[in-house]
Amino acid sequence: MADAFADAFATDPVFTFLRPGRLRPQARLRTMFAVELELYVLRNGGTVWTTSEHDGAVAALPPGASEMPKSMTGREALQWVRAFRARLPRASRAQRAMEKRHPREPHFYIRTIGVRTALQGQGLGSVLMRPTLEKADSAGLPTYIEASTERSAALYERLGFRHMGAFELPDGGPPVWPMLRPAPGADVGPNG
Repeated sequence: MADAFADAFATDPVFTFLRPGRLRPQARLRTMFAVELELYVLRNGGTVWTTSEHDGAVAALPPGASEMPKSMTGREALQWVRAFRARLPRASRAQRAMEKRHPREPHFYIRTIGVRTALQGQGLGSVLMRPTLEKADSAGLPTYIEASTERSAALYERLGFRHMGAFELPDGGPPVWPMLRPAPGADVGPNG
């Protein structure tokens, strides 16, 4: 799944901003995603949905699990250093900026959704998100996501997500569009 994410986000502005170095960008992205899946998503009780061919994947976290772990072993710390290298402080600041904008009420969090570049635009991302959206609907909870491009924000809008106000990542980073898909039957107000 880290391979699919690395392909999907090869030119993504946020991941280009966080990726260390210019050499071997796919390998560096693959390492970043593998570490994040292991030490953040799965460690926090998250789920990862993919296709049989691993053409895309979605990593999602349940309510109350969206914060990065506060402690880690020395081995885990070394894995984060290996993944982000000199960009680890930048990645940490970006993560803190994104955590500040998370909804405070219980919600499902779609951390990452990506489809291999050759298969984008065919609806696979929407299919991959469906199990998480259905879980959220069954629980009567909203779903939160951060779009890293206007194109992905438009896709999420079609799935019922509402904009919460774009912001730029620290250190001169690119914009991010936090979005919330209200719980079923929630009153979303006059502005959507």
